[in-house]
Amino acid sequence: MGKDEFFTDLAESIKDGIQRNYRNLVFIQSKDSYLKMKGVLKLYLSIKDNVSIVYGFHPWIKEAKDRMRELREELEDYRFEDVDYSNAEWYMGNTYDVVIMDMMDNFQPNNVGRMVELCRGGGLIIIYTDNLKENKLFKNSIMRNGKVLSFYEDRFLRKLSEHEGIFMIDGDVFQSRTFTGQVESPPERKVESKNAPSEIHELCKTMDQDKALEGLYFIMSSGKRSVSITAPRGRGKSAVVGLFLASLSSEDRKRPLKIYVTSPSIAGASQIFEFMVKGLENLGIEYSVKKNSNVISSVNTENMKVSYIPPDAAYSEEGDILVVDEAAALGIAYIDMISRTWTKTIMVTTVHGYEGSSKAFSKYLRKLADNRKIKLKNISMDYPLRYAKGDPVEKWLYDALLLDAEPELPEGDLSILSYEEIPKEELFMDDSKLRQAYGIMVTAHYRNNPDDLMIMADGVHHIVRVLSSSSYYVSVAQLSEEGGMDDDKVELAINGGIFDGDLIPDRVIKHVRIKEFGKLHGWRVVRIATAQEIQDRGLGSEMLRMIVEEAEDNGLDWVGSSFMGDPKVLRFWIKNGFIPVHVSPKRNEKLGDFPVVVVKPISEKAKKIVSIAATVLKEKLLNTLHDVYFNMNPEIARLLINGTTAHKEIDINPIYLDKILAFVKGTSPYESSADGIHMLVLKYFWDSKRKWSIMPDEEDFLIAKVIQGKPWGNVSAVLSSSRSQVTEGIYTSVAEMLNRYYGLTIDSPLGVMISQHGDLNERMHLD
Repeated sequence: MGKDEFFTDLAESIKDGIQRNYRNLVFIQSKDSYLKMKGVLKLYLSIKDNVSIVYGFHPWIKEAKDRMRELREELEDYRFEDVDYSNAEWYMGNTYDVVIMDMMDNFQPNNVGRMVELCRGGGLIIIYTDNLKENKLFKNSIMRNGKVLSFYEDRFLRKLSEHEGIFMIDGDVFQSRTFTGQVESPPERKVESKNAPSEIHELCKTMDQDKALEGLYFIMSSGKRSVSITAPRGRGKSAVVGLFLASLSSEDRKRPLKIYVTSPSIAGASQIFEFMVKGLENLGIEYSVKKNSNVISSVNTENMKVSYIPPDAAYSEEGDILVVDEAAALGIAYIDMISRTWTKTIMVTTVHGYEGSSKAFSKYLRKLADNRKIKLKNISMDYPLRYAKGDPVEKWLYDALLLDAEPELPEGDLSILSYEEIPKEELFMDDSKLRQAYGIMVTAHYRNNPDDLMIMADGVHHIVRVLSSSSYYVSVAQLSEEGGMDDDKVELAINGGIFDGDLIPDRVIKHVRIKEFGKLHGWRVVRIATAQEIQDRGLGSEMLRMIVEEAEDNGLDWVGSSFMGDPKVLRFWIKNGFIPVHVSPKRNEKLGDFPVVVVKPISEKAKKIVSIAATVLKEKLLNTLHDVYFNMNPEIARLLINGTTAHKEIDINPIYLDKILAFVKGTSPYESSADGIHMLVLKYFWDSKRKWSIMPDEEDFLIAKVIQGKPWGNVSAVLSSSRSQVTEGIYTSVAEMLNRYYGLTIDSPLGVMISQHGDLNERMHLD
């Protein structure tokens, strides 16, 4: 196609997009791509008036900043905003006519996913680069021993050429694919304002929003309730929650409502607050706001206070409603914990996208609601706000970034399975295989993002294994080759340096301080997942067994994994013989969990190091659960502590034993005997040689109260148990431990006699 014909097609497509409210995209790959980008932009500006423009770039790169400044000066008569890619989420509620992405220095799928969604219907997206595959920051970070692949970029370019509404300039080659499909307009709004005031419904743009607004009132009925709102990006789900909160503020109350909003970042929650303010203004209600980093962090009215709170702080706060924005990104373990402590929750999550897949999230949420006896209402939203339904760019984006990967249901005889490696060249050339494999990962973990897919595709040290039945994959694993570090890298790790790759060796070196582990070779299981419909049949364990067997055959020293602390996931790894060797001293700020590392040693040297690491971890937990890990889920702490055979003898002097006995006999309250009980509990958890155990829920009570030092009410809330259940569980377990270790029972006499207990001075090390 000639240049003139290309620009004629593009001009007609822009006009059609403006008329039918869909978007077009131009991709430019050329040495003079900056100049060509300006030519495309000039065409759009000649067609549409009053254009707003957003420009994404990396501000710390001088050349990128120079290009942005030059373009800004040329467009001084237009609304022009520049966006640092790392802060793009702060702009997610904004819309623009033109979105320009400078990808001269970096190509990163997450940036594409965020920036494309800033463009409104009738708008144009321009991506320009010199060469998508060479000298890019993110790609260089995937490089191993100077090598990196390009399977992701090859597929990305192929998808650009396959979809309508996409125009490509590759050097001097011009290709246009104008959109010939149909778009849908949202159904006519028929508002029934049963609960929310009409002034709030006026701010809704679709019937989906109107229905969601009314549906949210489900949360206000009595009892433990939760509302889940799921939708693809750009459907106005966060906005409608903000309008709902404004609506609640219009009602008379005996006392002000106290509502908290949490999200992986305060920027992610900004839409809720902004639309709450719009709703209050429409209602004529006075309000005051506080801001953090120029983003609203709290809104107060006479009868309501709504505040942002970081995910980990939501565990211990009390209020009437907790709103969790992008809940799938925070994970089911987090939702499990807050559902224990909060009576009413609103969970907002994206159906597809880099925030997470809601298929797995919704499944677990229903199961969680049943287990916790929570009344749950699901609200789904479908019609986009920014552009017409059927928009070709959205279709391209979801396909290119695999945001909508859904695996097919495995069929046939699952008793005959094949374990094999999938060559990545084959996988990324075959969409059906890729969607099946990656879809299993996404729907099982719901935390994958587009960057993860590029790492899997382009990393020479990343390999893929599958269990397959006939033509279907049933389980998938992504492995990363780690270890074999040179001396410089080992020294960098031991001195606190940061680098990409070798995650498990880095954690062991930094926290266990044994440098030899960096020289060993192993596989880190980045992801392992089984199709949802056939989970809990042992397929994941079988695949893990085969991975370890292959690692042994290849002469590797270890196989391990790192993941966010989740009881179900941790039980899976421990059940399969993996030993916890590290847990981060800090929660992941966005995901709200403590990252965990587990290792299954193969070589003798690895076994020795892992044994030491497990002992160090157990000691660290038992010594710091009251401090560093105070907010750790007690069940996670129990699994980590019991996941190692590390043993230590704990001697308890007679005075402490008598205090414990007084508690068991009911003559001393818990608080007066707490020092002795603490020693007895430490003895129990350090004793890996015992042939008996107390009940798991009793162990959780002991960890939460005795080791972590939580208040009684907090223990009850965190473990979804009544105060009487907690006190009875602690009493029963303490009595059993005292009897099994020392033969003391409720009938034993109180009081310390030197003749009975030996020389107290010697045993207590007194002068």
